[in-house]
Order: sequence, then C-alpha cells, then structure tokens
Amino acid sequence: MSLLSFQKALTDLIASPQLCLQLRNDPQAVLLRYDLTNRERLRLRTVVYQRGMSVSCTLYRVNRITPVYTMLPYTCFLLGAQLMPVIEEFWAIDNRSDLQFKREISIFGEFLLQKLLSGEIVNPYLREIVVMELAINELKFLPRELLMENNNEETGLHPLVRLVPFDHSPEPLLTALANMQLPEQEEDTGEYWLMLDHREEELSFRPLPHKSGAATAE
Repeated sequence: MSLLSFQKALTDLIASPQLCLQLRNDPQAVLLRYDLTNRERLRLRTVVYQRGMSVSCTLYRVNRITPVYTMLPYTCFLLGAQLMPVIEEFWAIDNRSDLQFKREISIFGEFLLQKLLSGEIVNPYLREIVVMELAINELKFLPRELLMENNNEETGLHPLVRLVPFDHSPEPLLTALANMQLPEQEEDTGEYWLMLDHREEELSFRPLPHKSGAATAE
C-alpha cells in the first residue's frame, strides 16, 4: 500500500506546481494525505527541490494543454484572456486526465459547459462552439471506414453524422472565427442547426434550416 501511496503522491506533485510549493512550506499538511513510510516522506520532501521536478511539472502541463489548443481552437479563441485562468482551475479540480487527446478534450469540454450553465462564464457564442468542436472531435476519433462498411441503418442519422444546435446563424459566426475574429455585431438569436458529416474523408459542414434540423441525413 505504501508504494502505491508514494506513486500517487509523486504524480499529484507532478500535476500541481502549487502542491509542490505547499510541500516545501508545510510538508506535514501534504504528506499526511498519503500512507507513506518515513523514507518515502523524506524522498518526496527532497524531490520537490530538484530541478527535474520543475521540468516534469512543465512537461505535464504542456501535455495537458496541447490537445486543448490543437483540437478546440475556436473555443480557445473565444475564451481569450480567460483561457489560462480557466485551464488552471480545471487542472486544480480535475485529475482524471490520462494525457490522451480524446479524453482530455472531452472532460475539459464538460467542464466548460458546466461553467456556462452555472453562469460562471458568460459568452454569447461559446456554448455552441464548444458543442460543435466536441462533436467534430468525436467524429474524428470514430473508426470511419469500419462504420461505413457495417452501417445498415435505413432510418435515423448515420453514425458519422452529427447535428449541432446553434443560437446564432452558423455561417457568419464560423466565417468570422475562421479568420480569428468575432462577428462585427451579435446577431439576433434563433434556432439553427449545423450538420457535421464525416462519411467522406474530409469532414463537411452544412447549415440546415430550422424546420429541417431534425430531418434524417441521407
């Protein structure tokens, strides 16, 4: 049990520079959280002063933020100056990461949607863009060729198609974001749908009229 606790303590420290500083300043408050031998406590108190620990913390944070920057680009743009404070808060309270891109963007997206729902983040475009980028990444991680071969559904959406609800007209919003800009003025809200289709090699986007938003994609 002691070895597992030591490994857990070490990974917690690598994931949190703040915890490293806390261990330096108040070792008892940190080390009492784990079932450790005296030798393991001494090793952890020593390791947080080593240069390699700072490098490990940096690499961990780079590995966690890379999928967010890479696969949620419009989300990052809309967050702007809020991005790093939100990321830091996310890392502080959520340690479910296994450093895999698919899981990292999924749990970060869930975190953002919850903060939007609670009103902690206010942005007129962010919810629909988060939902869209999560759907895009879900499609990209699916086994496209296998689904194309084995799909026999005659009704309903193809498993490689997603319908994303929008509060704003998708075309002007996505055109502006593609140029890393916001629309010149916020348009009137309504009910819109954007169809994401990955049945071809290239993912395609098609806005749908509201009345046909729930229609079957052929």
